[in-house]
Amino acid sequence: MSIRPQLNQLVLASLFTSLATSIGVAATKDPGARDREMLKMMEFLRNMEMIKQMEMLQNMEQLENTGEPKITAPQKTPPAKNRETVK
Repeated sequence: MSIRPQLNQLVLASLFTSLATSIGVAATKDPGARDREMLKMMEFLRNMEMIKQMEMLQNMEQLENTGEPKITAPQKTPPAKNRETVK
């Protein structure tokens, strides 16, 4: 029965050590690193948007250059004149 209290103390000591270590690591982490990472991500997204716009412009130019047939309204035939018969 004397092993159980020692085991509990060992578990509590290891939990306290791990908690103190994680707090210490979190405190020393560079807060500017997150800002730099966010700026890199924003620049990446801007570049992706620019690439998307450039591709869209190229597609529009290709469509204009291929000379897609323009859809025009069908030409109407002139209406036939109805002749009235005289009675």
